[in-house]
Amino acid sequence: MPPNSNIAEFIEKALAAGVPHQTLVGMLAARGWPEKEIYEALADQYQRQTGIDVPRRAAAGASAKEAFFYLLIFSTLATWTVAFGCLAFTLIDRWLADPVFYDYQQSFDSYTITYSLAAMIVAFPLYLLISRIVVREAALHPEKLDSSVRKWLTYLALVIAACVFMGDLIAALAFLLRGELTSRFVTKSLVVLLLSGGVFSYYFGGLRKTDAAAQPGRDRMMAILSTVMVAVLVVIGFTQLGPPSAQRAYRADGQRVQRLYQLSTHIAEYWRSHDKQLPGQLTELPNASVTDPITRQPYEYYRGNGSQYQLCTSFARASDPHEATSPTPSLWVHPAGRHCFSLDAGTLADYPQQYP
Repeated sequence: MPPNSNIAEFIEKALAAGVPHQTLVGMLAARGWPEKEIYEALADQYQRQTGIDVPRRAAAGASAKEAFFYLLIFSTLATWTVAFGCLAFTLIDRWLADPVFYDYQQSFDSYTITYSLAAMIVAFPLYLLISRIVVREAALHPEKLDSSVRKWLTYLALVIAACVFMGDLIAALAFLLRGELTSRFVTKSLVVLLLSGGVFSYYFGGLRKTDAAAQPGRDRMMAILSTVMVAVLVVIGFTQLGPPSAQRAYRADGQRVQRLYQLSTHIAEYWRSHDKQLPGQLTELPNASVTDPITRQPYEYYRGNGSQYQLCTSFARASDPHEATSPTPSLWVHPAGRHCFSLDAGTLADYPQQYP
């Protein structure tokens, strides 16, 4: 808004007469003029004298924009770093297998790998893209490095990162105290220190640096290192997990094992309720699913001596090799192709291997 013509004329003549700046501001304020209007008029006068516009800082509305971008940065940062840590922990559990904790690890294994990979594939590129936008804005407007919004949100992110760091380290230490292998504890601790140390050094260091000229190299190095780390872990994750088609086949085999387990419980109930006699065929079992969930072919059933019998079907792929080589392998471990399980109705079958 252009300054009032009266105050503009007075300021022009007062400055020409040599009235000091502070005296001029005090006189006008004593006459009821708001300081904002006084300084606007002074700025207008100096602009006419120098021929250069007085630079304006970003408007207050930019704070909302900064908050939006920084919230996106830190939410995507939290997503991909937590996923990175979860995937690294799962791979460590597979590579440095501990028979004492085997059953606990297997129940979460494939789910953790798939969700961690999905989280990193989605969140990490978004993190890089939004960070690049913010870095370019800071290069064009270096004053934004001193933004209170940026500092508050950065400190908040550091607090959250510290909590995640402590939580992961506490969990790893708890497993060590419960008897987990020391090598696995050390490896997991290194992963936590790598992630938390990288986040802290980058963002806390950024708060201390206000020179925009020092930022590009540091930002580029952070982007390169994080990209290499994520890319390597994603490749390893896919190598361990296999393509989606293999996972679908694995899930189909899981359904087959679940059906066979349910059949074994029906046969055990039939044995107990029919004077220790096995059913002549599977269709004699009420409310039992006797067909393959994918091919719709009936399961093969063969009676043996006494309470012994066999259930047979074809599998798309072999069981997880980690399950087959565990200290207490499941009764339901199977190869690819047709396989028969030798069961006993006199003893309830083990619960089947958990599939993703």
